[in-house]
Amino acid sequence: MKVDENKFFGYQIIAVSIIWIGMSVFFKKMDNSGVIIYYVVTSWLLFLLVIFFKNKYKQKKGKSNIVILENKKKDEK
Repeated sequence: MKVDENKFFGYQIIAVSIIWIGMSVFFKKMDNSGVIIYYVVTSWLLFLLVIFFKNKYKQKKGKSNIVILENKKKDEK
């Protein structure tokens, strides 16, 4: 089974971006705990973007970062 990490990170980036945009609209109405959560979501979004573009760059250079999982029972037989 092949797992494409860029697709996984892409969907996460879309979901977190929607949450981040919603939080940005109400930023001025947030209390202190809301602001901390906003900064955590912002940090997570930036982290996902870095990982996404890093994987894209590796795939472009030919160093694919696709994980292949195989059943061990087939290998043992």
